[in-house]
Amino acid sequence: VVSTQSTGSSGINAEYGKQWYQRRVRGCWSLFFTELVYLTMEGGPAAPGAWLSSLFSCFDDISSCLITLIVPCVTIGQNTENSGQGSFCLGFILALIPTVNFIWMVFLRNKTREQFAIEGSLAGDILSVFCCTLCTLTQESREFKMRGIEGGQPPMPRV
Repeated sequence: VVSTQSTGSSGINAEYGKQWYQRRVRGCWSLFFTELVYLTMEGGPAAPGAWLSSLFSCFDDISSCLITLIVPCVTIGQNTENSGQGSFCLGFILALIPTVNFIWMVFLRNKTREQFAIEGSLAGDILSVFCCTLCTLTQESREFKMRGIEGGQPPMPRV
């Protein structure tokens, strides 16, 4: 059974199969938990109003994970550019200034949620950046990659 839903500017295919499944996920601190994942017609997770990957799916994209672990200011710069909130250099420099970097990361997370119509709140953004900074950065980076936005440019339309 297929239902058609419009997600607006979220960038996700508008048709979803009504199929849920559970999977066990290994988080950053070797914790196991179960999450419900909504399947699209193509078989990928894409619940309307949700992140495409879990906050604790850091190791799903090992290159982003390692870059964020070693030089998080690079990931902040990339996320700044991909979100359209400024250049890579702006994000990189703001990431080097104590307290400003925290405020900037919360701002970017909030703008990323708005850009893709992801449910959440400012309080949740603050809490996730404060408690799980590196996981938050890699989740945002994965979100842009999974939606085809890299280098601040959306993907070219298919002909």
